[in-house]
Amino acid sequence: MNARTQSFVLLLFGGALVRLAVGDELLRYVRPVARPFVFAAGVSILALAVWSIAQSHRRGIGEPIDAHGHGASHAAWLIIAPVVAILVVAPPALGAYSATRTPVTVAKPTDVAFPSLPSGDPVRLSLIDFAARALWDEGRTIANRTLSLTGFVVHTSAGGFTLARLVITCCAADARPIEIGVLGSGSPPRRDEWVTVTGHYAGVNPSDTTLPLLRATSVRRVGQPNNSYDG
Repeated sequence: MNARTQSFVLLLFGGALVRLAVGDELLRYVRPVARPFVFAAGVSILALAVWSIAQSHRRGIGEPIDAHGHGASHAAWLIIAPVVAILVVAPPALGAYSATRTPVTVAKPTDVAFPSLPSGDPVRLSLIDFAARALWDEGRTIANRTLSLTGFVVHTSAGGFTLARLVITCCAADARPIEIGVLGSGSPPRRDEWVTVTGHYAGVNPSDTTLPLLRATSVRRVGQPNNSYDG
């Protein structure tokens, strides 16, 4: 791979990072807080690529480093395949398939003194907030309130379905699921379908005390949010 080709690969890679940083596709991979860092990295790589191209043009460097390594040079172009894939079509965010292949855990908060919910019903909660209040505060702050939760469906049954959302600490690689059992939903929605469920806290599943329950009063199908991860 010659110097100009290396610079072109850098140009594509930097462009891919900038494209991700300015759009919602970034939220399929990392938390929103990472946006300025990804943008800065992309701009830096673009600047390096432009400088390298200018230097190569000024010096007239364009011949392959190894004149007998055409096969290696061609193979090196495969490096940019993932970059091109991101530029052309970004992979979707993780969903039900990933949620069912990772253990469900709700870590105990460092501060178990949960604040009271704001006035007015329904109260919109994240799944992780609902689960933490249900499992680590015995539902005290969510009892007798009308709650609204949004997530995707991972399991269905005659009596309801399981609502889930993935939580990430840094990026999609460390995603872990949060699951809520939904009761009395009528005809359950399809697996992987996004819904907003309005209802009331209904304790925990007697056969699985790690699964908090919500008794639904309404289930509304919604589109996948720009940021599909919870928390």
